[in-house]
Amino acid sequence: MVVPTGSYKGDNKWWYADVKPLKNIDWTIPANPGGYSLTADAITNSLKAEGLLTATTSVYKPGAGGAVGLAAFQEIKGKPEAGIITGIAMTGGLYSNKSTLNLLASTPIAKILREYEGIVVPASSKYRTLKQLMDDLVAKPNAVAIAGGNKGGVDHQTIGLLAQKAGVDPTKLNYVVYSGGPEVITSLLSNATQVGISGALDFAPYVASGKMRYLGVSSAKTISGIKAKTFVSQGYDLVYGNWRGIMAPADLSKADYLNFIKVIDIMHISPAWKAELTKNKWDNEFVAGTAFKSFLEKHIPEINAVMKGLGI
Repeated sequence: MVVPTGSYKGDNKWWYADVKPLKNIDWTIPANPGGYSLTADAITNSLKAEGLLTATTSVYKPGAGGAVGLAAFQEIKGKPEAGIITGIAMTGGLYSNKSTLNLLASTPIAKILREYEGIVVPASSKYRTLKQLMDDLVAKPNAVAIAGGNKGGVDHQTIGLLAQKAGVDPTKLNYVVYSGGPEVITSLLSNATQVGISGALDFAPYVASGKMRYLGVSSAKTISGIKAKTFVSQGYDLVYGNWRGIMAPADLSKADYLNFIKVIDIMHISPAWKAELTKNKWDNEFVAGTAFKSFLEKHIPEINAVMKGLGI
């Protein structure tokens, strides 16, 4: 490992002397526009600000909890400037869709962030607290229609685990699947569903405008700028969030593999990336290279066990 000595552009306090800027990253986005594309855009903007990237292209491959995108990406071999954004939604989605794909057949580059979930109701809802909602679900698990993202994704996992904490059978919930946060919001505003779960920030503009109300967030501590109590502070011992990271193609050369990691390592301490974390209410969770691979080797069986326990 090269000893870091300064910033590539002078903005950071250190850098790798042998790092090579990337010319063009071809991103595979394994979902419709939403959290994955927002993450790719944030990485792209931060790399450009640090002088480590010239251009980028994004191809959207939604479907089957990320399996469609991953299958397309895994057709790419040895390409040094290509990446797919992955995360807990994909690891859960692969299980719930009974996919035979192995995420670790791609090359782990880095886990870069953690995003927490929010539960909301329309402003007209009778529910003022999380306990009121959970009490109704205890009495009748399918009492309300709960809008969330793909089957087996982080929204589904979070509401299922929260139900378990309250003594509710998660398989009995009336969980209505949508393709992402925008569709969840539309369903709530049209009264097609009564409760919504997605990334906490997705709902912030609608809460600010008085159209929705937070019942809780899944973080350990309150989130700056989000007027919501944590699940834990309301008596439900659950902290749960969606990590996201970067995978490169299989068969990457050692030199290209190490350079990609160095580029992302420099990015993650840059002012531009820190601004993205703050803006999007993300936690900085950076784990790279072999450590990220080890994380995935432990995480995937754990998620499979969670999914099995939730009956997904």
